Amino acid sequence: MNRISKSKNMKKNTPAAIVLMLSLISIVAFSVSCKKEKEPDDELIGYEVGQFESITSDVDNMVGQVCQGNGDINQKIASSGNQFGFSGCALVTHDSANHHITIDFGSGCTGLDGRVRAGKIQVDYSGNYFVQGSSHIVTLDSFYVDSKRLQGSRIITNRGLNSSSLMYWTVEATNMKLTSTDGYWRSWSSNRHRELLSGGGDNQWANDVYRINGSADGTNSNGFDFTIMINDLVRDNSCHWITSGSIAITPSNRITRTIDFGNGSCDDQATVTVGSKTTSISLR
Repeated sequence: MNRISKSKNMKKNTPAAIVLMLSLISIVAFSVSCKKEKEPDDELIGYEVGQFESITSDVDNMVGQVCQGNGDINQKIASSGNQFGFSGCALVTHDSANHHITIDFGSGCTGLDGRVRAGKIQVDYSGNYFVQGSSHIVTLDSFYVDSKRLQGSRIITNRGLNSSSLMYWTVEATNMKLTSTDGYWRSWSSNRHRELLSGGGDNQWANDVYRINGSADGTNSNGFDFTIMINDLVRDNSCHWITSGSIAITPSNRITRTIDFGNGSCDDQATVTVGSKTTSISLR
């Protein structure tokens, strides 16, 4: 009798157990679905990638600024258009014997572009910045921009003149990562060409104009992957921002978003287009 009673109880409990199991599966699936929906959409993706590009482009500009002038750092720091505040509170030291430069923003330094930077940028170099074959290896040491931490390394190599007789550099960026104060991060690795359109040969930094093309791939802390195409970004050193060009961002299994940096105006404005929808964003 006990065995029969137990068997009946098991049969009675089986539907309830199945219902409970299905409920748990639904909850888990709903939770995963909700987590996926946390991926920033449309203009927010554009804002993040646009800001990432602006900040990393600044790093390349800083390296270019302190490494021009045949190693005469002070000449470049004192020149006009010093947007990064080197002469204000950042300390630049040059160990010429070991070919090493340190840009130290200390616990916080506000540049003329309004951004607050902290920490250090370390540069190990071989050769002059404007000489073909020279290489500058850039590493970031507890480096922050407006409370966001930027990590990774960049290798900037002078490749001489291209087919258009423009001097250009390749920039190989590895494991770049921008982390917000809430722990959210977006990272990528990229390869790009950085051409000098004008301003070369006069030992002035503020009138240099660069054009940047390349590609990248990355991910974020929510596990969403993406690929990027960088198209004709123009960085005029007389301006604090990217003045024109575009970036096409394609997240996994989603349509492409395009950031348009404008037609040459010096401002921190851009637009993000997804399908037929276009939204204005600020990159500050």
